[in-house]
Amino acid sequence: FGSRSANQMTLEGLQAFVDQYANTAVTHLFLCPNAMKASFRSKTRDAIWELGDGQKPPQEEFARKWCENARLLDERGLDPYAIWIARCREKKISPWLSMRMNDVHNADDVDNYIHSSFWRKHPEFWRVPGGKGWTDRALDYGIPEVREHAMAFIRELLERYDPDGLELDWMRFGYHFRPGKEAEGAVLLTQFMREVRGLTRQWSEKRGHPIKLGARVPTLPDAAKGLGMDGVTWVREGLVDMLVPTPFWATTDFDIPIELWRERIGRSAKNV
Repeated sequence: FGSRSANQMTLEGLQAFVDQYANTAVTHLFLCPNAMKASFRSKTRDAIWELGDGQKPPQEEFARKWCENARLLDERGLDPYAIWIARCREKKISPWLSMRMNDVHNADDVDNYIHSSFWRKHPEFWRVPGGKGWTDRALDYGIPEVREHAMAFIRELLERYDPDGLELDWMRFGYHFRPGKEAEGAVLLTQFMREVRGLTRQWSEKRGHPIKLGARVPTLPDAAKGLGMDGVTWVREGLVDMLVPTPFWATTDFDIPIELWRERIGRSAKNV
């Protein structure tokens, strides 16, 4: 959205985005449909180009083009994710959706274009109400309304699209509970994952093919569980088909301790 011109917002332009990966080493393409807002006209959350009261339009070129191009596709009746998923299958690439679970870009600026009305209207749902930093202003999944807000979007994605898999990106941005409530939060997130697994199984039957479930979590098992993302339990319970231990954002780690995860998970490790 942010790196192409308006005249490329066509069926051919969308297909060309996938075609660049055809007949290469790329086997799977993970398509991200959201930050706080959706990059399409969603029924359950704001679209990226929709501005609420007092919300400022983007100034930087990338953000401006993101909003304008996404809106232009909608006006032209083109759903990029549906088109990309279909084109992936034509080109023998496995299409996945990757949902950001708690994006807090520009959290210091409450009126920034990127923020959803849900987040702006409910500062009491932030991890630290009244807090100033981005970690404070992430949504608190200990609150039922926050979990339902996320689940509603998951239901919409599975109803609207036909991917091979859904990845829940818990590393965008990795802080999901009030400080000191992470242990209680881990129980809630595991139950959340059970519900999502139930949905992917239902839609697998409806679609006539498996819809896998993946999750991104912190690099170390103890760090993941300490932040409420109990990836070991998720694998042991058969709640995920893919687990991606990963550093956050700009950091790089060439020695992810996969062997430690396998040791903690035990026999179930062979299933993911």
